[in-house]
Amino acid sequence: LSQGLPDWVTDEPEGEEVELAPTAADSIALFFALGTQWRVHPMSGARIGIDYAAVRPTAELLGLPLNADVMTDLRSMEMAALDEFAKARPARVGR
Repeated sequence: LSQGLPDWVTDEPEGEEVELAPTAADSIALFFALGTQWRVHPMSGARIGIDYAAVRPTAELLGLPLNADVMTDLRSMEMAALDEFAKARPARVGR
């Protein structure tokens, strides 16, 4: 499953364990499967959100449920990821 995922997903934090609720497994699997479906700003290259047109076909292809709870989880993970992407982006000169 880790093949093709970015290092920040597959690296294990030192001295820290991450526990995930079994009920979140489908949401997390869908989020990782959508890793190549981010919309990117054409000028800055910054990620601006997941392409929601890809969510249903990806879920169906993988046999994952798609319901309100999964979408809420997906949006929460998307917002957290966008925050991390913003932190990692170099500061723009002149601002």
